[in-house]
Amino acid sequence: MPRLLKVSSANAAFQRIEVLRRNRTRRHQYGEFVIEGVRAINGALRAGWTIRSFAYARDRPLSRWATEILEQSLAETHLAVTPELFAQITDKEEPPELVAVVATRPDTVDRIPVEGDLLVVVIDRPASPGNLGTIIRSCDAFGASGVIITGHAVDLYDPLTIRASVGSFFAVPCIALSSHREVSAWATSLRATRAGVSLVGTSAHAESSVRDFSWGSDVILVIGNETSGLSYAYREMCDAVVKIPMRGTATSLNAAVATSILLYEIDSYRRQG
Repeated sequence: MPRLLKVSSANAAFQRIEVLRRNRTRRHQYGEFVIEGVRAINGALRAGWTIRSFAYARDRPLSRWATEILEQSLAETHLAVTPELFAQITDKEEPPELVAVVATRPDTVDRIPVEGDLLVVVIDRPASPGNLGTIIRSCDAFGASGVIITGHAVDLYDPLTIRASVGSFFAVPCIALSSHREVSAWATSLRATRAGVSLVGTSAHAESSVRDFSWGSDVILVIGNETSGLSYAYREMCDAVVKIPMRGTATSLNAAVATSILLYEIDSYRRQG
C-alpha cells in the first residue's frame, strides 16, 4: 500500500516534484519525470511504466477516475498537497486531478520492436519540445515502430514534450542517442538480418518526391533540425533523400507538419501495396 504524505509546506517531497518539472539535469539524475492529466496517466499505466508517486490536492473531491487510480495504485507514495501548493506543480491554468512522478526508461535501441514492417523516425537535434511531442503523436497515429532523437536536443522527458504528445509518448518507444554514429551502427546491425533496411532523409532540395518514392518494408526516416535541416553526416548516411512537393511561395514546412505528411504518405503507400 502506498505511503500517504500530507504536504502543507514546500518540503523535500514537494520540491522534488517541482524541480523535476523544470530541471532537465535533475530528471536524468533522479531517473524520474512528471506527468499530469488523464491521457498521460492512462497512457503510462496502460504501457506499464513505473509510477513512483501520485500527488493530488487534498480537501478537493476527486472523480471516479482519479479515485480508482489511487485505489489501484502501486506507487511508493501518495502526496496529499494543499491546493495552493498543488497549483505550483502543474502548468495548466485549471489544475488536473492527479500529477504523477514516473521512472524513466533506458535509452537503448533494444526498446524498439523490429518485428514486421519497420518504420523508425530519427530526429536530428530537435529544438522545440512542442514539435517533438507532435511528431511522437503522429508516429503513434501512423504506426511508427519508434522514435530516436540525436545530438544536442530538447529533453524527451520535458513536460512540454509529454503534453504535446497527448499520451502517445507512452505508446511509441522514444529514445535519445548521442549522435548519428549510434544510428549508423544500429542500422548496420539490422541489415545483418533485414537486408531491405533503408535510411531515407528529407530535404526541400531533394530531387525525389515522397509520392514517387518506392518505400520498402523497413524504413528509417531521418528528419533534420528545424533551422539547419539535414546535417552532412546524415546526408552521407542516407540511401535516398526525398522532398514534399509544394505549391505557393513557401519553401519549407514546420518540422512536425512535414513529418506528419511524410508518415501519412508512407502509410498510404504501404496500404496500397
